[in-house]
Amino acid sequence: MVKLTNKIMITFIIISLNFFSAQAQNSLDATKIEQYLSTLPLLAQLQEKNIASDNDEKSRNSHTFDKTKTSSTPITDNLILLEGHPNYEKFTVIVANAKFLNPKEWASTGDKIIMAYSAYQMKNYNGETLLSIDEVKKYMSEDLMKIKINKFISSRQKQVLINKIKNSMALLNDPNYIDNENISIISPFIGRLNLLFKETQ
Repeated sequence: MVKLTNKIMITFIIISLNFFSAQAQNSLDATKIEQYLSTLPLLAQLQEKNIASDNDEKSRNSHTFDKTKTSSTPITDNLILLEGHPNYEKFTVIVANAKFLNPKEWASTGDKIIMAYSAYQMKNYNGETLLSIDEVKKYMSEDLMKIKINKFISSRQKQVLINKIKNSMALLNDPNYIDNENISIISPFIGRLNLLFKETQ
C-alpha cells in the first residue's frame, strides 16, 4: 500500500514538474482559487450524470490518458475533449456562473493550482504521508533505470519517458520551484485541496 501511494505521488509530481516552467510566472489569487473550487462539486455532479449515459466506445477511448505524453497544461488540454461533448454547454454555464471569463481562464487557473499544490507538498514534507525531495529523487532514479531496461515499450516511448523524468529531476534542484510565489497564496486552501485529491484517488 505504501509503495502504491508513493508511485501515485511520484506520478503526480512528475506531471506537475513538467508544466512548472510554463506556469511559473503566472500568479494566483484567493478569489480565483475560490471561484475554481466552487465549480468542482457542480462539475462532479455533471460527470456522475454523464457516466450513466455515456456508453459510446469512441468517447471512452478519447478520454484515455497517454502516459507517454508530456503536457504543460493538462487541464487546459482536456478542454479539447469537452468541446464536442453534449454537456459542454452546461459546463460553460457553470464556469460563467463562477465569474470566469471563459473555459480557458478556468482551466489555466486549475493548472496553476495543481502546480502550486505540488510545490507546497514538497516544501512542507512531514515525514509521514509526504515524500522528501531526496525520496522523490530516489524513486525517480529507480524508475529511470527500469525504463531504460524495459523491453516492452518502443524506443520513442522510452525516450519520452526518460526525458520527462530527467526534466523533473532537474527541476527539483531549481530553487524557484520550492520558492514559487503561488505556494503562500494557496496555503490557506491546502486542507480543502487535500480532501479533493483524496476523494479522486
